[in-house]
Amino acid sequence: MAALALTGCDRLAGRTAGERIWRAECAHCHGIDGAGNTPRFMGNVWADLTDDRWKEFGGDRSGLEMSIRAGTAADMPAFDQLTAEEMRTLLDHIARLRGEAR
Repeated sequence: MAALALTGCDRLAGRTAGERIWRAECAHCHGIDGAGNTPRFMGNVWADLTDDRWKEFGGDRSGLEMSIRAGTAADMPAFDQLTAEEMRTLLDHIARLRGEAR
């Protein structure tokens, strides 16, 4: 019942599919706002996705997708199970966090 209520709250709050993925898979390290201000990663410049510094594959959309799908050397696991649609909505959400029009 609680899981159903939480799922319903997600939908009632108007969260996009990308934001739901972000909150479930990314926010615990990158923070809800994408700035990386979490207990584990505070001060880690690579955890801040709101700036233009990227660890592995560059700062454009395709580079970010490669980082998400492949993971990074030690800090981030690969998320290669995301469908193309899930990835698109996640990248759209990250673009919104970065203040980029989408």
